[in-house]
Amino acid sequence: MPGTKMRLQRYGNEVSYRHEQEIIVDQAFLDTNNGLYIILSHPYVMGGNALDVFFNGQRLSEGGGYEEIDSATLKLDLGSYPPGHALAGQKVPLTIGDEIYITTWKAEYLQTGGNIDTYRFLSLEEEVIHARRYKDTDVPFHTLDDRLDYIQDRIEMKTIVMVLPKVMVGASKFDIRFPHEGVITEVYASCAEPGTTRTIIQIEKCTQNDYDSIPLWSGIFGQKMIVDANEKSSNTSSAPYSLALTQVEKNDLFRVNIMEAGNGAAGITIEVMVRV
Repeated sequence: MPGTKMRLQRYGNEVSYRHEQEIIVDQAFLDTNNGLYIILSHPYVMGGNALDVFFNGQRLSEGGGYEEIDSATLKLDLGSYPPGHALAGQKVPLTIGDEIYITTWKAEYLQTGGNIDTYRFLSLEEEVIHARRYKDTDVPFHTLDDRLDYIQDRIEMKTIVMVLPKVMVGASKFDIRFPHEGVITEVYASCAEPGTTRTIIQIEKCTQNDYDSIPLWSGIFGQKMIVDANEKSSNTSSAPYSLALTQVEKNDLFRVNIMEAGNGAAGITIEVMVRV
């Protein structure tokens, strides 16, 4: 069938009790002129709760999102265009790029006295176990919620990176705009060539409105960041920095201000971590 893929799952030496059919709607699929009718790759038991149908990742319900036509055909119901739309009241059709995923539970499973809902639960449990890790070689997270939190943290964290090849007293000759709202959670400085005396750093920010009129720069540190003499990062500072300003508004601008330049220090990189 144009635009159709079919996968048969196996676990060990046993054939799974379900068939899986994936349809990626393309022009060849639309040219079949089937509209919202879907021809299944395997027959199913009508009225037996034997189908799991997903449209673009959303599960459809029988009698609402799809209709069982016969043992090899179903009809999707994707709703109608809302009032005010140019096609108001007309049925929403399939379009190129739509994804349809159908699980057909096999009739022989019913004949063994098996319970489809129980098997669905066991299959879901297996998927959850696999979802707790990214690679088979990874140590799984304790719960799926822990892994989702980890993914969310990585998505939400952005980093502003500022590099000073030469370390000189004064404000940097560049300004960096940050296009998100957020909260500064951490700042880190590294020095490729440590100085024989300490380097004191202030990070300053300015709103877009002020920047476009009269720039007003405010330091984000209460206790300024220090890279000690002969040290390569702020992690080993004898006087850890403290944050006075943490809130970041959309399009705030940032710059580095070197308050004290270490003798011989060069190649400083500052990373400002922002949770958006």
